[in-house]
Amino acid sequence: MINLDIQVQSEPVSRKFRIRKEVSDEFDLYVKAAQEKTKGADESLVLEAILRNHLKRDKGFRAWMKQVKQE
Repeated sequence: MINLDIQVQSEPVSRKFRIRKEVSDEFDLYVKAAQEKTKGADESLVLEAILRNHLKRDKGFRAWMKQVKQE
């Protein structure tokens, strides 16, 4: 089973993205797996959880963000 913590916290905003078909197809499968784990999960919640997880683990981004906040 996938390792993804899905949370609903605040009012969402809309964004527009274009991604390659292969990535889109794999994302569809990931959403399906997430829905088996968490009933009611939709594409937006799954994408938000993926991004939150990645941003939390990206040490380079964390260091950059800390530096920007100090400026």
